[in-house]
Amino acid sequence: MQTTIRMIHSDSLSCEPIVRRMPNGDLLCVSQIGDVTEPAPLNRVSSLRSLDNGATWGKPESVYPETGEAVYLTEVNVVEDVVRVYLEVHSGRFLNMRCVVMESRDSGHTWVDAGMPPFFPTFTFLRGLLTLRNGNRLMPYQHMPVSAAENVRLVIASHNIVDFRKQKGVWDANIHAIQNGVILWSAQGGAPDRCIGPDIPIKGETGRHWVWSEPTLAELSDGTIAMLLRVDRSGCLWRSDSRDGGRTWSETMPTDIPNPGNKPKLLALPGGRIGLLHTPNAKARWPFALWISDDDMRTWGDQRILADFPIRYDYPDGFVEGNDLYGSIEINRHEILFFHCEDV
Repeated sequence: MQTTIRMIHSDSLSCEPIVRRMPNGDLLCVSQIGDVTEPAPLNRVSSLRSLDNGATWGKPESVYPETGEAVYLTEVNVVEDVVRVYLEVHSGRFLNMRCVVMESRDSGHTWVDAGMPPFFPTFTFLRGLLTLRNGNRLMPYQHMPVSAAENVRLVIASHNIVDFRKQKGVWDANIHAIQNGVILWSAQGGAPDRCIGPDIPIKGETGRHWVWSEPTLAELSDGTIAMLLRVDRSGCLWRSDSRDGGRTWSETMPTDIPNPGNKPKLLALPGGRIGLLHTPNAKARWPFALWISDDDMRTWGDQRILADFPIRYDYPDGFVEGNDLYGSIEINRHEILFFHCEDV
């Protein structure tokens, strides 16, 4: 396997990039850019385009119209030549949060507000879309069940605090768990279904102050759907399985995959193999690795290091095209890197 890594963009803040192939053949990287930390009032979401398969990249262009609100990116997908970007618009501390889908029918050159995603008007991160072998599509979600009253309580508590970094945030909400699951679109059409998956408790028995679960999915050879989840301070990824196409899920259990509290990304590779982009370290977000399983995620016999300089590699993402893997990752919250792995 030959791996090429190139710089896409560097800024005071550049984070959580997602690269996808556009219907016209361009590569588009959508990322959060703006301000000096995240979350923050000046966070925005922009796209950068490559016309030469990732060799060079253009300048950032805004995806969401300027409203004075902060914007956060959770997913980008392309279905039937429609590009959809899933966003959270918020007040700067993930409060007053509403979910928005921006759509493009010209390969990401122009965008229209398509409203909220199904089932989730507020406080939900939607992650990587998975198309099953039967044509059904699953999109995993992380929902924070913050009520309108609880949101108002937290906003009011910060009225007289000038420094936004000291203001209340969503992580101060009085909720007991983060809810996970999938939205299911049937290949036969009709309205999507919300399929409720495992809750991850906050505080209580886990002793964890907050959880960013950021679920990712893979379909195994027998049709089982595996969901891996980030659980901060646990030192590893957790897992839940569905044996009925995503409709019901098993109890979440810890795995033996090290994780420092960083987003993982599962990918279907050629030959029925499954890839995992992640940072396999219980305490630090390095190195950056691609692990490959040829036995339905029972073991990870091929563990490839893509970058090992001891810095922060955050939020890997990518897609598979033929025998090649294309993707993106941020380093130190400032720089976006593009990578291309040939013949995975």
